[in-house]
Amino acid sequence: MHRQGVLHDRVVIVESVVRQLAAGWSSQIVVSFYLDIDGRRYPRPSDYAPHVEQLFRLARKSAEAEGQHGVDAVEADLSRIAGWLDSGLDRKTTRGVAVFSCQAQDLFDVFSLPISVRDQVVVGRGPDVAQLCAILATSEQSLVVAVDRQRSRLLRLECGDADVDEREAPIDETARQVDTNVELGSFERRHEELARQHYRHVARAVADELEERPAARIVLCGQQESVARLEEYLPERVVALIVGRIALPLSSGRAELARAASEIIRAVRRQHQIELIDELRARASEGAGTVTGLAATLDALGAGQVETLVVEEGFEARGGRCRDCGQLVSDGALCARCGAAPIPMENVVDAAITEAFTHHVALEFCEEADLAGLGHIGAFERR
Repeated sequence: MHRQGVLHDRVVIVESVVRQLAAGWSSQIVVSFYLDIDGRRYPRPSDYAPHVEQLFRLARKSAEAEGQHGVDAVEADLSRIAGWLDSGLDRKTTRGVAVFSCQAQDLFDVFSLPISVRDQVVVGRGPDVAQLCAILATSEQSLVVAVDRQRSRLLRLECGDADVDEREAPIDETARQVDTNVELGSFERRHEELARQHYRHVARAVADELEERPAARIVLCGQQESVARLEEYLPERVVALIVGRIALPLSSGRAELARAASEIIRAVRRQHQIELIDELRARASEGAGTVTGLAATLDALGAGQVETLVVEEGFEARGGRCRDCGQLVSDGALCARCGAAPIPMENVVDAAITEAFTHHVALEFCEEADLAGLGHIGAFERR
């Protein structure tokens, strides 16, 4: 099935795919396929075709470890993926795709994404949704509210400025002195009252928009006076979401508004990451409710003790999954629960991210080297 639309509307879909397969990880082979098709780098399909062939070769090589049954299953999945790619992709708004195929369960899920992904193929017992999880973790919806004394604009942002949706917003015309016979003083009072009505209309529209589709952050845009006046009428719960203000005119282009707002949102998100990392380091040094390093984090995750998993972007490590109970282990280790030898995995970090997502563990991704000295991965434990 082809999944299109606002990314956060797909969270339930992604989770359902993972849950559908999680219970049968020990018996079902899944091909997880990520492909960058960004037209800025690959103007023609033939430009990314060599990447597809390379990924297919890697998948076939990985399938050999699963025996003839696995080879046949993966070949069937690759055939389905190739057929879908050949059917043509709408690359106007799509820069990356994620495909999950499992012939044994008649599963074929495609996610069209407004941002690029890292070329990757994983053949394993269950889907590898780590890249999707990373995208979802950094793509919380934000709302840009632009306003002046008569007009307003509402822009939905997702994945930074890669996905922008402009929503309907109030426009209130005001009377002109030349059109009335009202005395100057009375006209000015009337003009001011119409402006107040406009700000109230915009405030209601913002509240209604958030009620219909929540956003994690709000950026206000406009002249200082208009922005300040609007804030007077916004409910406290809405004001609490405001993370910045932009002094651009309301007539600015959609792309310009989106870029300026995205810069503010990225700075806010980065500050959140820094504070989270500082807390992890401080609590780890005190031994207070945290674990760090791959082995300890996998143990805590398997025991259901993790509340928030923190991972450096791009961190990879070999490891395995216990044949008997499914516990993830670091490379060379036996299962701490039952002592069984694990099924080897090229990247156990991705499996940990997928498992965390499946079990509703909060995920936080930080930049490379942020967790230097902590093993590139850690977790806050449940209290």
